[in-house]
Order: sequence, then C-alpha cells, then structure tokens
Amino acid sequence: MCLAIIRLFIILGIALAVREAADVLCLQKQPIHSCASMSCRVISSAVTSEHYPCDCFETEKVLGKKRKWYKIELPDAKHGYVTDDNCSGKVPPCK
Repeated sequence: MCLAIIRLFIILGIALAVREAADVLCLQKQPIHSCASMSCRVISSAVTSEHYPCDCFETEKVLGKKRKWYKIELPDAKHGYVTDDNCSGKVPPCK
C-alpha cells in the first residue's frame, strides 16, 4: 500500500512539473540574441510558428518603452533571447 502511495506522489510530481513548463511562440522569423539587449550579438534566428521552451523573461527599457526579452532554450543546450515584438508566452519574470 505504501509503495502505491509513493508511486502516486511521484506521478503527480511529474505531472505538475510538465504542467509548469512553459514555452514561447514566435509568429515571425526574428533574431535570437546572446543577451537581453539589441546591442548583444545575434546567435541564431527564431523560426516562424515554432514553440521554444522558456522559463522566464527580462525587461529592458528603451526610450521610455518597456520591451520583454524571453529567455528561450535552444537545441544545443544553450539559451538565447527573443523580444516580444513577434514572440509571446505566459512565463514569469526572471529572478
């Protein structure tokens, strides 16, 4: 009985972890930067209609306007940043 309860909690934990995983959808091709600023170098391009794993966003203020930079995971186990110009998702701010 105890083993069944432990297995149930493991399955529930996995389900919660999967549910909390978020992503960002980019509706148009746009550059992926090495950091959260337009002055950072471009390391790749986001593909149109592609979902990218994302756990948070950073905010940059340029000329009085706020811009969100989503920190996305790339296939090569690195990360990059895309703006909210053409990408969006429900993720919390980076800490």
